[in-house]
Amino acid sequence: MPVEGFYYTYGADTDMMEKKWFPDLQRKYPNAAWLRYDATIDDIDIGRLVTEYTANDLFSKGKVIVIRNADKKQEIVQALAEELLNRPVAGSALVLIANGWNKTTRLGKLAKKSFIVREFNRPEVKPFDMIDALNAKNSAMVLRHSERLFAADYHPLAMFSLLFGHFLLLRQVYALRHLGEQQIARELKQHSFRIKKAMVAFRYWKGEELEEALKLFGRVDSLLRTWQYDERMLIQMALIKLCL
Repeated sequence: MPVEGFYYTYGADTDMMEKKWFPDLQRKYPNAAWLRYDATIDDIDIGRLVTEYTANDLFSKGKVIVIRNADKKQEIVQALAEELLNRPVAGSALVLIANGWNKTTRLGKLAKKSFIVREFNRPEVKPFDMIDALNAKNSAMVLRHSERLFAADYHPLAMFSLLFGHFLLLRQVYALRHLGEQQIARELKQHSFRIKKAMVAFRYWKGEELEEALKLFGRVDSLLRTWQYDERMLIQMALIKLCL
């Protein structure tokens, strides 16, 4: 049965894990002193860490020991974990962050038996789902997909480039819409799949609306270049305006 205050979390992106999960831990241990180590570069001194973990501190209530890349020094980390599990301290914690969870190792078995285990995977990024929703002027889905992309750390400038480029392509395709899809693809040197997607947009977008959208992106581009505005806010405001 998991012991309170012992956490084993794993996934491919340790920075993302800390960003998403640590605020919850910090709220759970608001007055604790945090000791951070990386098993790939730091010496994991079991005796000193046991002393730190169990000692009363006048300036903090508890200790949170965080070890990144814990699976890189499994024997040492497993020995430390066993020592701390023998004398758990209320208000303190041991947080192990690893790239994976091998349940056949001694550390893996110990985590299964005594740790609260959590897996973190970066959400799959599908920017073209947002483009499909924008083609259909589905504002709710456009905002939902943009929020998911931002949550997955999709860079705002990459999103802006994608959107601006898509509307430039729409304008080009619109001008050639009297031709067949394959001929347009050859003329514009684009994959026919992109042309097919663009043709769907013309059920919802008129030529003058495409021009207005490009003017809007031009204004957003000028604001972005000032570095005075929140990039995400500017892009989401533009997306809302586009779908009105």
